[in-house]
Amino acid sequence: MPHSRLLVPLLLAVALPLLGTPAAHAADRVRITELPALPGQTAARVTAVDDLGRAVGASTGNGPQHAVLWHRGRTTDLGGGEAVALNRHGQVLVVETPSSGGGTYVRRPRIWHDGTATDITPPGSGYVVAQAINAGGDVPMTYSRSPYGYHQEAAALWKDGALRGLDVGGGAHLSVSAITDGGLVAGSHLPMFGTDSYAFRCQGTSCGRLPAAPGSGSYAVSAANESGVVVGTRDNRPLRWEGDSVTVLPGGVGAVARNAQAINERGDVVGWTQDADGVRRATVWRGGQPVVLDVPGPSEAVAVNDRGDVVGWSSSTGQWRAFLWRHGRVVELGALGGASSYPVALNERGVVVGHATKADGTQHAVRWQVSGRR
Repeated sequence: MPHSRLLVPLLLAVALPLLGTPAAHAADRVRITELPALPGQTAARVTAVDDLGRAVGASTGNGPQHAVLWHRGRTTDLGGGEAVALNRHGQVLVVETPSSGGGTYVRRPRIWHDGTATDITPPGSGYVVAQAINAGGDVPMTYSRSPYGYHQEAAALWKDGALRGLDVGGGAHLSVSAITDGGLVAGSHLPMFGTDSYAFRCQGTSCGRLPAAPGSGSYAVSAANESGVVVGTRDNRPLRWEGDSVTVLPGGVGAVARNAQAINERGDVVGWTQDADGVRRATVWRGGQPVVLDVPGPSEAVAVNDRGDVVGWSSSTGQWRAFLWRHGRVVELGALGGASSYPVALNERGVVVGHATKADGTQHAVRWQVSGRR
């Protein structure tokens, strides 16, 4: 039986301006709520939120880690592991690292839905990395072909109840970080030896290289939208792929956020650029042009929704401080009586999830509800 308990709102905070930034509009209000651990455990970590306000993550401390779902005041135990993503139908992607010995590396993915778990581990695999699920329940993944190694040397797609291989190049370190509802899969290939690094995309099981970008380092593919635009980074150059072309986003040294919400359906992209003093500044690219957000650096923009709301963090005070940027205004999201906070994701209804500290310095999973002019 899943364990559950009520979410308890810990404090109601009026949004305050970040130090050195314009004051937030008076209509903006922030309610912060702790997302509790399971009974008997001590801490929780949140990874994603959907437009119905369902959030997923993990509960830890005093025993093995368990995946959890928070919804309507209940904390539901999804079994061992961590919930890393969910879709709008309530399907939750969970990964678990079971106890193993003898120098083995084992990690297994499953899909949880309405109390039923489906194992989607590739046969004969060892360490499996899966981090995204689309509306159809499709899950791309990479994996080692043996439990005695953790190199991600093969890729597959779970679709319609079956695993299908993705031919994206072997003998390499593979990463698959994005899948759209339309079935586009994107990731990167780093060879075991040599310099033949590249980013790739697949439609179904048909895969091909994305155009090469300037630089000699590895690629980090972050996200893709339903228009087929893929974004990522190479050698501190933020990149945008569309069709058969690649664009280095302007603004100089910078990077796209390593987040599934690094691009929205309008084509806005978030991350950071470096200013003349070498300080990271939270940035959103709109219409292909950089907009440096009016928050003190070092700072980064982490995620953007389809309304154009941006969440990120600023650490000019020595502590990470979560913020929401909306219509050119900054709203500080606040903490649980402590000094630091960090956002992870947001939805279309003004809900942000992330982590915040209490007065004793302990970090906890939280949900911020931001109300005000949309």
